[in-house]
Amino acid sequence: MLVALGILLRMILMLAYFPAIMLHQDSQRYARVGGWPMYSDFWMPAGYPMFLWLLRRLSNQLWFTIWIQHVLGLVTGTFFYLSMRRLGVVRAIACIPAAIPLLSGDRLYLEHTVMADHLLIFLTAGGLWAATCGLVPNLSPRWLVIASTLLAMAALTRSVGVVPLPILVLTTSLWVKGSFRARGAALAAALLPGMGVFALYVGGFYFTHGQYLGLTDMSGWNLYARVAPFADCGKFTPPDGTAILCDERPSSTRPGPFGYIWDPKNVAANHFEPGPKTGRDLGEFAKRAIAHQPGDYVRSVLTDLVRFVDPAISPYRPGGGQPREILSFGWRDTAVEARVVQAMSRSYKGTNVHLHWQYLLAFYQNLSRPSGLILAVLLILTVTGLVKARGPIRLGIALFGLSAFGLYLIPVMTLSYMFRYGIPPETFIVASGVLGAASRWPRLMCQ
Repeated sequence: MLVALGILLRMILMLAYFPAIMLHQDSQRYARVGGWPMYSDFWMPAGYPMFLWLLRRLSNQLWFTIWIQHVLGLVTGTFFYLSMRRLGVVRAIACIPAAIPLLSGDRLYLEHTVMADHLLIFLTAGGLWAATCGLVPNLSPRWLVIASTLLAMAALTRSVGVVPLPILVLTTSLWVKGSFRARGAALAAALLPGMGVFALYVGGFYFTHGQYLGLTDMSGWNLYARVAPFADCGKFTPPDGTAILCDERPSSTRPGPFGYIWDPKNVAANHFEPGPKTGRDLGEFAKRAIAHQPGDYVRSVLTDLVRFVDPAISPYRPGGGQPREILSFGWRDTAVEARVVQAMSRSYKGTNVHLHWQYLLAFYQNLSRPSGLILAVLLILTVTGLVKARGPIRLGIALFGLSAFGLYLIPVMTLSYMFRYGIPPETFIVASGVLGAASRWPRLMCQ
């Protein structure tokens, strides 16, 4: 029933908003339009661009790519359902986590864009499902190999996706019992295939004489942007050559982190050419600021973390991360859309946008968003479940819950809040929260 509803929603969306949402400037970079080399962007890994390249070999019609992405969304919901059933949850309750990728307006929005987030969710969900098959009820190294491979591929779609693979290795090491040989084989199955995927990715980089891996190339710039809104050079001595980065304005009047990256008038852009080399200096500046202002850093991280639950916890300021109102079917900037359409037309056919029923789509998207209260309850159930649950349920909470926590934490620790960044972890926190509830109320479990 849920899958049928998911299919119906996607058919309506394809008819109402054809062929895709063309409001994100990053889309043309992901698509490597105009023959950009695959390893040519220091801001992002090349996993999703490779996926798009493969789809273009089948068809360069943009609607085809979006249609495939919607199919992956349906498969993602199936992964969640199968994972919950594998862990012992009754059918009706297993449908709750599955309903998020199948029916959520935010997930439909991501599937309808040329952006990497939906593929991150798909690969992570597939990897965690394979992990449950590999560890419950008995050890199956073959399934762990699949899990490791998929989770490594997730890390190559968006760098924040590196989180779930170490969690797989950790949970495997704690879950598998028996002889040293059996445990070693399980750990090897959970780790080595993922390392092999990374090795292939790096090998492709050298074979094609790539410029950038796109994994941690710009970590220095990102970390600088994280601290720039509060960095006070009166409390530390900037590294050589970085004193120009000192912002004399009160922190309350400074822009948010993205203002220190994307605003062409910001100090860093005017004095440092964006790239990994200059990022080393900016990263050292950021580390020194954190070392001497740990309280300000922790406060910024925690504030942005809470914004995923309650965006109104802090006033919006320019460069503070896109709010939910922007990531909406109801928002449309025709000037931006025209630029993206023109750029994407260099690699795709059928890029002109036709939009109908916009406000109906936006209404459904808002209606299907979980409230901050629901997210808070799910977080509490996840934490209590990690402590009190036993058996396969605890394993599932660890896999889904720790992955969600990592996907929430990494962006705000290393850059900033953005509403879009919260959609992948929200997908997994629903699963861990449901498992946490099942650990407290056994009637939710199969007898």
